[in-house]
Amino acid sequence: MKTKVRDFSGESIYVGIDSHLKSWKVTVMSKELMLNSFTQPPDSVQLSAYLKGHYPGADIHCVYEAGFAGFNIQRQLSSAGINCIVIHPADVPTSDKEKRRKSDSIDSGKLARGLKNGDFKALYVPPLEQQQDRSLLRVYDRLTRDITRVKNRIKFFLMYFGEAIPVELQT
Repeated sequence: MKTKVRDFSGESIYVGIDSHLKSWKVTVMSKELMLNSFTQPPDSVQLSAYLKGHYPGADIHCVYEAGFAGFNIQRQLSSAGINCIVIHPADVPTSDKEKRRKSDSIDSGKLARGLKNGDFKALYVPPLEQQQDRSLLRVYDRLTRDITRVKNRIKFFLMYFGEAIPVELQT
């Protein structure tokens, strides 16, 4: 007995991803109802294979909140042919009840529902090279400030004990 695979051609599927370091909570919805909710390892390739295998022909739309993963999930899913947007976490409308009873399932469901309803405005995803350049400049700026802070600590430590400040620290 063969299992009949449903053809989702022409249908839109909405996927909310609550991403964490060790696992992702994923909720899949159609226009009418929630189709599935599951936990998986943090792997875009695995998610892409699952979505394309279980919802063949569907127009798949994904959303996740910006955070530690940066834009990597978006880039990987987009390169696999899946429309994926990144949103600011503060843009997700949350009721008081949802704030009190927070869970990854609720969060991924809110993301999928909000995407389905068109509630979200996507963040701009810069080209990878531009993002790398920005990150390098930010790290350089932070390290420069850290060096200044350490030099000041040393100077004030020496001044506290009445010691001469070395020439290298007098700038």
